[in-house]
Amino acid sequence: MFRSLRLRIALSHALVLLVILLALGVTLQYVLSRTLDASVTRQLQTSAAGVAENIGEAGKPVPPPDSDVPSDAATQLAVYGETGILVGEHAETPRWLKPGDEPVTDLEVSGQRVRVVTTPVSLGDQTVWVVAGRSMFAEDDLVHRVRMLLLAGSLLAVIASLAAGWWLSGRAVRPVERAYEARAAFAADASHELRTPLTFIRQGVEVLAASDPALGDQVLGEVDYMAGLSKRLLLLARAEGGPALDLQPVAVATPIQQAAERSERALGLRLHVDGVDGLTAMADTTALEIALDAVFENVARHGGGAAEVRAHREGGEVVIAVADTGPGLPADLHGRAFDRFFRADPSRARETGGAGLGLALTRAWVEAQHGKVGLSPTPGGGLTVSIGLPAVVAPGRRHAAPG
Repeated sequence: MFRSLRLRIALSHALVLLVILLALGVTLQYVLSRTLDASVTRQLQTSAAGVAENIGEAGKPVPPPDSDVPSDAATQLAVYGETGILVGEHAETPRWLKPGDEPVTDLEVSGQRVRVVTTPVSLGDQTVWVVAGRSMFAEDDLVHRVRMLLLAGSLLAVIASLAAGWWLSGRAVRPVERAYEARAAFAADASHELRTPLTFIRQGVEVLAASDPALGDQVLGEVDYMAGLSKRLLLLARAEGGPALDLQPVAVATPIQQAAERSERALGLRLHVDGVDGLTAMADTTALEIALDAVFENVARHGGGAAEVRAHREGGEVVIAVADTGPGLPADLHGRAFDRFFRADPSRARETGGAGLGLALTRAWVEAQHGKVGLSPTPGGGLTVSIGLPAVVAPGRRHAAPG
Protein backbone atom coordinates (compact mmCIF):
# COMPACT_ATOMS: atom_id res chain seq x y z
CA MET A 1 0.00 0.00 0.00
CA PHE A 2 2.72 2.48 0.99
CA ARG A 3 4.88 1.48 -1.98
CA SER A 4 2.05 2.37 -4.36
CA LEU A 5 1.55 5.65 -2.48
CA ARG A 6 5.25 6.51 -2.91
CA LEU A 7 5.03 5.64 -6.60
CA ARG A 8 1.98 7.87 -7.11
CA ILE A 9 3.71 10.78 -5.33
CA ALA A 10 6.90 10.37 -7.38
CA LEU A 11 4.96 10.07 -10.65
CA SER A 12 2.83 13.13 -9.91
CA HIS A 13 5.97 15.12 -9.07
CA ALA A 14 7.64 14.04 -12.33
CA LEU A 15 4.47 14.71 -14.34
CA VAL A 16 4.21 18.28 -13.05
CA LEU A 17 7.87 18.88 -13.88
CA LEU A 18 7.42 17.35 -17.35
CA VAL A 19 4.47 19.64 -18.11
CA ILE A 20 6.47 22.68 -17.01
CA LEU A 21 9.51 21.66 -19.07
CA LEU A 22 7.37 20.97 -22.15
CA ALA A 23 5.66 24.34 -21.85
CA LEU A 24 9.01 26.12 -21.47
CA GLY A 25 10.56 24.08 -24.31
CA VAL A 26 7.71 24.80 -26.74
CA THR A 27 7.80 28.50 -25.85
CA LEU A 28 11.58 28.69 -26.23
CA GLN A 29 11.54 26.88 -29.57
CA TYR A 30 8.74 29.12 -30.86
CA VAL A 31 10.55 32.31 -29.82
CA LEU A 32 13.87 31.08 -31.26
CA SER A 33 12.27 30.04 -34.56
CA ARG A 34 10.44 33.36 -34.95
CA THR A 35 13.58 35.33 -34.05
CA LEU A 36 15.73 33.49 -36.60
CA ASP A 37 13.06 33.83 -39.30
CA ALA A 38 12.76 37.55 -38.67
CA SER A 39 16.55 37.95 -38.74
CA VAL A 40 16.86 36.21 -42.12
CA THR A 41 13.99 38.27 -43.55
CA ARG A 42 15.59 41.53 -42.38
CA GLN A 43 18.94 40.49 -43.85
CA LEU A 44 17.39 39.73 -47.23
CA GLN A 45 15.34 42.92 -47.19
CA THR A 46 18.49 44.95 -46.41
CA SER A 47 20.40 43.31 -49.28
CA ALA A 48 17.49 43.87 -51.68
CA ALA A 49 17.15 47.49 -50.54
CA GLY A 50 20.86 48.10 -51.30
CA VAL A 51 20.44 46.82 -54.87
CA ALA A 52 17.24 48.85 -55.29
CA GLU A 53 19.11 51.98 -54.18
CA ASN A 54 21.82 51.36 -56.81
CA ILE A 55 19.15 50.93 -59.50
CA GLY A 56 17.49 54.19 -58.42
CA GLU A 57 20.78 56.06 -58.62
CA ALA A 58 21.58 54.58 -62.07
CA GLY A 59 18.08 55.27 -63.37
CA LYS A 60 17.98 51.91 -65.16
CA PRO A 61 18.06 48.21 -64.32
CA VAL A 62 21.57 47.11 -63.37
CA PRO A 63 22.73 43.70 -62.13
CA PRO A 64 23.49 43.35 -58.41
CA PRO A 65 27.11 44.01 -57.43
CA ASP A 66 29.36 41.34 -55.92
CA SER A 67 29.70 41.54 -52.12
CA ASP A 68 32.82 40.86 -50.07
CA VAL A 69 30.95 40.80 -46.74
CA PRO A 70 31.19 37.23 -45.27
CA SER A 71 27.62 37.33 -43.93
CA ASP A 72 26.32 38.06 -47.41
CA ALA A 73 28.14 35.12 -49.04
CA ALA A 74 25.07 32.82 -48.83
CA THR A 75 22.65 35.49 -50.14
CA GLN A 76 21.63 35.23 -53.80
CA LEU A 77 20.55 38.45 -55.59
CA ALA A 78 18.91 39.00 -58.97
CA VAL A 79 17.22 41.84 -60.88
CA TYR A 80 14.31 41.22 -63.24
CA GLY A 81 12.93 43.74 -65.75
CA GLU A 82 9.27 44.54 -66.16
CA THR A 83 8.92 41.87 -68.81
CA GLY A 84 10.46 39.27 -66.50
CA ILE A 85 13.82 39.20 -68.24
CA LEU A 86 16.80 38.62 -65.98
CA VAL A 87 19.31 41.47 -65.88
CA GLY A 88 22.94 40.31 -65.75
CA GLU A 89 24.62 36.90 -65.94
CA HIS A 90 22.14 34.05 -66.37
CA ALA A 91 24.64 31.31 -65.51
CA GLU A 92 25.26 32.51 -61.96
CA THR A 93 21.56 32.90 -61.05
CA PRO A 94 19.79 29.81 -59.62
CA ARG A 95 16.53 28.81 -61.24
CA TRP A 96 14.49 29.20 -58.06
CA LEU A 97 15.52 32.87 -57.61
CA LYS A 98 12.51 34.50 -59.30
CA PRO A 99 10.04 37.23 -58.21
CA GLY A 100 7.35 35.85 -55.91
CA ASP A 101 3.68 36.68 -55.62
CA GLU A 102 4.24 37.83 -52.03
CA PRO A 103 6.97 40.08 -50.60
CA VAL A 104 8.30 37.12 -48.57
CA THR A 105 8.02 33.56 -49.90
CA ASP A 106 9.35 30.20 -48.64
CA LEU A 107 10.31 27.51 -51.16
CA GLU A 108 11.45 23.87 -50.93
CA VAL A 109 14.67 23.35 -52.92
CA SER A 110 16.60 20.05 -52.76
CA GLY A 111 15.09 19.23 -49.38
CA GLN A 112 15.99 22.62 -47.88
CA ARG A 113 13.80 25.56 -47.01
CA VAL A 114 14.68 28.68 -48.99
CA ARG A 115 13.41 32.20 -48.27
CA VAL A 116 12.90 34.66 -51.12
CA VAL A 117 12.25 38.39 -50.66
CA THR A 118 10.90 40.39 -53.64
CA THR A 119 11.26 44.20 -53.69
CA PRO A 120 9.72 46.32 -56.49
CA VAL A 121 11.62 49.39 -57.82
CA SER A 122 9.82 52.05 -59.90
CA LEU A 123 11.75 53.68 -62.73
CA GLY A 124 9.45 56.20 -64.33
CA ASP A 125 6.81 54.24 -66.21
CA GLN A 126 8.37 50.83 -65.64
CA THR A 127 8.89 48.57 -62.62
CA VAL A 128 11.82 46.27 -62.03
CA TRP A 129 12.08 43.59 -59.38
CA VAL A 130 14.94 42.95 -57.01
CA VAL A 131 14.94 39.39 -55.67
CA ALA A 132 17.03 38.24 -52.69
CA GLY A 133 17.10 34.68 -51.43
CA ARG A 134 19.06 32.32 -49.23
CA SER A 135 18.83 28.86 -47.68
CA MET A 136 17.31 28.47 -44.19
CA PHE A 137 19.23 25.26 -43.54
CA ALA A 138 21.48 26.74 -40.83
CA GLU A 139 18.54 28.23 -38.94
CA ASP A 140 16.40 25.07 -39.24
CA ASP A 141 19.35 22.94 -38.13
CA LEU A 142 19.87 25.17 -35.09
CA VAL A 143 16.20 24.92 -34.12
CA HIS A 144 16.37 21.13 -34.51
CA ARG A 145 19.50 20.89 -32.34
CA VAL A 146 17.89 23.03 -29.66
CA ARG A 147 14.76 20.84 -29.78
CA MET A 148 16.82 17.67 -29.33
CA LEU A 149 18.78 19.29 -26.50
CA LEU A 150 15.56 20.29 -24.74
CA LEU A 151 14.08 16.80 -25.14
CA ALA A 152 17.22 15.13 -23.78
CA GLY A 153 17.43 17.61 -20.90
CA SER A 154 13.74 17.14 -20.10
CA LEU A 155 14.14 13.35 -20.09
CA LEU A 156 17.11 13.54 -17.74
CA ALA A 157 15.26 16.02 -15.52
CA VAL A 158 12.19 13.77 -15.33
CA ILE A 159 14.34 10.74 -14.44
CA ALA A 160 16.10 12.76 -11.75
CA SER A 161 12.72 14.02 -10.54
CA LEU A 162 11.40 10.44 -10.29
CA ALA A 163 14.42 9.39 -8.25
CA ALA A 164 14.20 12.45 -6.00
CA GLY A 165 10.42 12.11 -5.66
CA TRP A 166 10.75 8.44 -4.73
CA TRP A 167 13.37 9.24 -2.10
CA LEU A 168 11.54 12.26 -0.66
CA SER A 169 8.16 10.50 -0.64
CA GLY A 170 9.81 7.57 1.14
CA ARG A 171 11.04 9.89 3.86
CA ALA A 172 7.63 11.57 4.09
CA VAL A 173 5.66 8.31 4.19
CA ARG A 174 7.99 6.46 6.56
CA PRO A 175 6.55 7.96 9.80
CA VAL A 176 3.01 7.18 8.62
CA GLU A 177 4.04 3.65 7.67
CA ARG A 178 5.64 3.11 11.06
CA ALA A 179 2.55 4.44 12.83
CA TYR A 180 0.34 2.17 10.72
CA GLU A 181 2.50 -0.84 11.46
CA ALA A 182 2.59 0.06 15.15
CA ARG A 183 -1.19 0.29 15.24
CA ALA A 184 -1.60 -3.07 13.55
CA ALA A 185 1.04 -4.62 15.80
CA PHE A 186 -0.62 -3.18 18.90
CA ALA A 187 -4.02 -4.54 17.92
CA ALA A 188 -2.57 -7.95 17.16
CA ASP A 189 -0.42 -8.08 20.30
CA ALA A 190 -3.17 -6.76 22.55
CA SER A 191 -5.78 -9.19 21.26
CA HIS A 192 -3.29 -12.06 21.45
CA GLU A 193 -2.18 -11.21 25.00
CA LEU A 194 -5.80 -10.90 26.16
CA ARG A 195 -6.73 -14.39 25.08
CA THR A 196 -4.87 -16.22 27.86
CA PRO A 197 -6.13 -14.10 30.81
CA LEU A 198 -9.65 -14.11 29.40
CA THR A 199 -9.56 -17.91 29.22
CA PHE A 200 -8.35 -18.06 32.81
CA ILE A 201 -11.04 -15.57 33.95
CA ARG A 202 -13.72 -17.57 32.17
CA GLN A 203 -12.67 -20.75 33.98
CA GLY A 204 -12.86 -18.94 37.31
CA VAL A 205 -16.25 -17.42 36.50
CA GLU A 206 -17.60 -20.84 35.56
CA VAL A 207 -16.68 -22.02 39.07
CA LEU A 208 -18.39 -18.91 40.50
CA ALA A 209 -21.50 -19.57 38.42
CA ALA A 210 -21.95 -22.90 40.14
CA SER A 211 -22.72 -21.11 43.45
CA ASP A 212 -24.27 -17.90 42.05
CA PRO A 213 -25.73 -18.58 38.58
CA ALA A 214 -27.15 -15.08 38.06
CA LEU A 215 -23.87 -13.29 38.77
CA GLY A 216 -21.89 -15.95 36.94
CA ASP A 217 -23.97 -15.63 33.78
CA GLN A 218 -23.59 -11.83 33.83
CA VAL A 219 -19.82 -11.97 34.20
CA LEU A 220 -19.56 -14.74 31.60
CA GLY A 221 -21.41 -12.49 29.15
CA GLU A 222 -18.83 -9.74 29.69
CA VAL A 223 -15.96 -12.19 29.31
CA ASP A 224 -17.43 -13.58 26.08
CA TYR A 225 -17.84 -10.01 24.79
CA MET A 226 -14.18 -9.22 25.51
CA ALA A 227 -13.06 -12.52 23.94
CA GLY A 228 -15.06 -11.82 20.80
CA LEU A 229 -13.70 -8.27 20.62
CA SER A 230 -10.09 -9.45 20.92
CA LYS A 231 -10.69 -12.08 18.22
CA ARG A 232 -12.09 -9.50 15.79
CA LEU A 233 -9.21 -7.11 16.47
CA LEU A 234 -6.72 -9.89 15.77
CA LEU A 235 -8.44 -10.80 12.48
CA LEU A 236 -8.60 -7.15 11.46
CA ALA A 237 -4.91 -6.65 12.20
CA ARG A 238 -4.01 -9.73 10.16
CA ALA A 239 -6.11 -8.51 7.23
CA GLU A 240 -4.56 -5.03 7.16
CA GLY A 241 -0.99 -5.78 8.14
CA GLY A 242 -0.41 -9.36 7.15
CA PRO A 243 1.33 -10.71 4.05
CA ALA A 244 -0.37 -10.60 0.65
CA LEU A 245 -2.85 -13.37 0.04
CA ASP A 246 -2.19 -16.08 -2.54
CA LEU A 247 -5.24 -15.61 -4.75
CA GLN A 248 -6.43 -18.61 -6.75
CA PRO A 249 -9.54 -19.38 -8.85
CA VAL A 250 -12.20 -20.32 -6.29
CA ALA A 251 -15.70 -21.65 -6.93
CA VAL A 252 -17.56 -19.26 -4.63
CA ALA A 253 -20.36 -21.74 -3.94
CA THR A 254 -18.16 -23.75 -1.55
CA PRO A 255 -17.07 -20.96 0.86
CA ILE A 256 -20.58 -19.45 0.74
CA GLN A 257 -22.20 -22.75 1.70
CA GLN A 258 -19.64 -23.48 4.43
CA ALA A 259 -19.91 -20.00 5.98
CA ALA A 260 -23.72 -20.13 5.80
CA GLU A 261 -23.94 -23.56 7.45
CA ARG A 262 -21.52 -22.52 10.16
CA SER A 263 -23.47 -19.33 10.93
CA GLU A 264 -26.79 -21.16 10.94
CA ARG A 265 -25.47 -23.57 13.56
CA ALA A 266 -23.65 -21.01 15.71
CA LEU A 267 -25.97 -18.00 15.40
CA GLY A 268 -29.33 -19.60 14.63
CA LEU A 269 -29.66 -17.69 11.34
CA ARG A 270 -32.18 -18.48 8.62
CA LEU A 271 -30.20 -18.20 5.40
CA HIS A 272 -31.55 -18.97 1.94
CA VAL A 273 -28.65 -19.61 -0.44
CA ASP A 274 -29.51 -19.65 -4.16
CA GLY A 275 -27.84 -19.06 -7.53
CA VAL A 276 -24.26 -19.40 -6.34
CA ASP A 277 -23.21 -22.36 -8.48
CA GLY A 278 -21.04 -22.07 -11.59
CA LEU A 279 -19.26 -18.86 -10.57
CA THR A 280 -15.49 -18.66 -10.12
CA ALA A 281 -13.55 -15.72 -8.69
CA MET A 282 -9.93 -14.92 -7.89
CA ALA A 283 -9.99 -15.21 -4.12
CA ASP A 284 -8.61 -16.82 -0.99
CA THR A 285 -11.06 -19.34 0.43
CA THR A 286 -10.25 -18.67 4.08
CA ALA A 287 -10.32 -14.89 3.65
CA LEU A 288 -13.66 -15.05 1.83
CA GLU A 289 -15.17 -17.20 4.58
CA ILE A 290 -13.95 -14.76 7.26
CA ALA A 291 -15.52 -11.87 5.36
CA LEU A 292 -18.82 -13.76 4.99
CA ASP A 293 -18.76 -14.81 8.67
CA ALA A 294 -18.59 -11.12 9.62
CA VAL A 295 -21.51 -10.29 7.30
CA PHE A 296 -23.62 -13.14 8.67
CA GLU A 297 -22.81 -12.07 12.23
CA ASN A 298 -24.02 -8.58 11.33
CA VAL A 299 -27.24 -10.13 10.02
CA ALA A 300 -27.68 -11.99 13.31
CA ARG A 301 -27.20 -8.84 15.38
CA HIS A 302 -28.85 -6.16 13.23
CA GLY A 303 -30.50 -7.81 10.23
CA GLY A 304 -33.46 -9.62 11.74
CA GLY A 305 -31.78 -13.04 11.84
CA ALA A 306 -32.68 -13.96 8.27
CA ALA A 307 -31.19 -13.22 4.85
CA GLU A 308 -31.05 -14.32 1.24
CA VAL A 309 -27.62 -15.08 -0.20
CA ARG A 310 -27.23 -14.90 -3.97
CA ALA A 311 -24.35 -14.53 -6.41
CA HIS A 312 -24.17 -13.36 -10.00
CA ARG A 313 -21.74 -12.23 -12.66
CA GLU A 314 -21.62 -8.48 -13.25
CA GLY A 315 -19.06 -7.30 -15.81
CA GLY A 316 -15.66 -8.51 -14.70
CA GLU A 317 -16.78 -9.31 -11.16
CA VAL A 318 -18.53 -12.02 -9.22
CA VAL A 319 -20.94 -10.26 -6.86
CA ILE A 320 -22.10 -11.99 -3.67
CA ALA A 321 -25.19 -10.26 -2.24
CA VAL A 322 -26.47 -10.86 1.30
CA ALA A 323 -29.91 -9.24 1.68
CA ASP A 324 -31.31 -9.19 5.24
CA THR A 325 -34.80 -8.32 6.50
CA GLY A 326 -33.78 -6.01 9.34
CA PRO A 327 -34.53 -2.33 9.93
CA GLY A 328 -31.92 -1.27 7.39
CA LEU A 329 -29.55 1.70 7.61
CA PRO A 330 -30.02 5.31 6.47
CA ALA A 331 -28.30 6.03 3.15
CA ASP A 332 -26.14 8.77 4.66
CA LEU A 333 -24.58 6.21 7.03
CA HIS A 334 -23.66 3.64 4.38
CA GLY A 335 -20.16 5.07 3.94
CA ARG A 336 -19.45 5.15 7.68
CA ALA A 337 -20.74 1.64 8.28
CA PHE A 338 -17.32 0.21 7.34
CA ASP A 339 -15.44 2.34 9.88
CA ARG A 340 -14.05 0.66 12.96
CA PHE A 341 -16.31 0.72 16.01
CA PHE A 342 -19.14 2.38 14.06
CA ARG A 343 -22.60 1.66 15.47
CA ALA A 344 -25.77 3.20 14.06
CA ASP A 345 -27.36 3.09 17.54
CA PRO A 346 -24.64 3.11 20.22
CA SER A 347 -27.22 2.77 22.98
CA ARG A 348 -28.13 -0.74 21.77
CA ALA A 349 -24.54 -1.90 21.23
CA ARG A 350 -24.21 -3.87 24.43
CA GLU A 351 -27.67 -5.37 24.02
CA THR A 352 -26.70 -6.92 20.70
CA GLY A 353 -23.12 -7.62 21.73
CA GLY A 354 -21.70 -5.75 18.75
CA ALA A 355 -18.49 -3.72 18.86
CA GLY A 356 -18.79 -2.13 15.43
CA LEU A 357 -16.06 -4.24 13.85
CA GLY A 358 -18.05 -6.64 11.67
CA LEU A 359 -18.30 -4.68 8.43
CA ALA A 360 -14.83 -3.18 8.97
CA LEU A 361 -13.52 -6.74 9.11
CA THR A 362 -15.45 -7.63 5.96
CA ARG A 363 -14.02 -4.69 4.04
CA ALA A 364 -10.45 -5.42 5.17
CA TRP A 365 -10.54 -9.06 4.02
CA VAL A 366 -12.38 -8.28 0.76
CA GLU A 367 -9.94 -5.52 -0.18
CA ALA A 368 -7.07 -7.88 0.64
CA GLN A 369 -8.45 -10.00 -2.25
CA HIS A 370 -8.55 -6.97 -4.60
CA GLY A 371 -12.32 -6.81 -4.25
CA LYS A 372 -14.78 -4.23 -3.06
CA VAL A 373 -17.78 -4.18 -0.76
CA GLY A 374 -20.81 -1.89 -0.65
CA LEU A 375 -24.23 -1.40 0.93
CA SER A 376 -27.64 -0.84 -0.62
CA PRO A 377 -31.25 -0.96 0.62
CA THR A 378 -33.04 -4.30 0.33
CA PRO A 379 -36.29 -4.02 -1.67
CA GLY A 380 -39.11 -4.29 0.85
CA GLY A 381 -36.92 -3.31 3.80
CA GLY A 382 -33.53 -4.30 5.12
CA LEU A 383 -29.92 -3.94 4.09
CA THR A 384 -27.95 -5.67 1.32
CA VAL A 385 -24.20 -6.20 1.61
CA SER A 386 -22.57 -6.75 -1.82
CA ILE A 387 -19.09 -8.27 -2.13
CA GLY A 388 -17.44 -7.96 -5.53
CA LEU A 389 -14.44 -10.13 -6.45
CA PRO A 390 -12.51 -10.38 -9.76
CA ALA A 391 -14.23 -12.98 -11.93
CA VAL A 392 -12.53 -15.91 -13.66
CA VAL A 393 -13.90 -17.03 -17.02
CA ALA A 394 -14.26 -20.79 -17.24
CA PRO A 395 -12.01 -22.25 -20.00
CA GLY A 396 -14.93 -23.99 -21.64
CA ARG A 397 -16.86 -20.72 -22.01
CA ARG A 398 -14.10 -18.54 -23.51
CA HIS A 399 -14.55 -19.82 -27.03
CA ALA A 400 -18.24 -20.58 -26.86
CA ALA A 401 -20.13 -19.62 -30.01
CA PRO A 402 -22.64 -16.80 -29.60
CA GLY A 403 -26.16 -17.98 -29.20
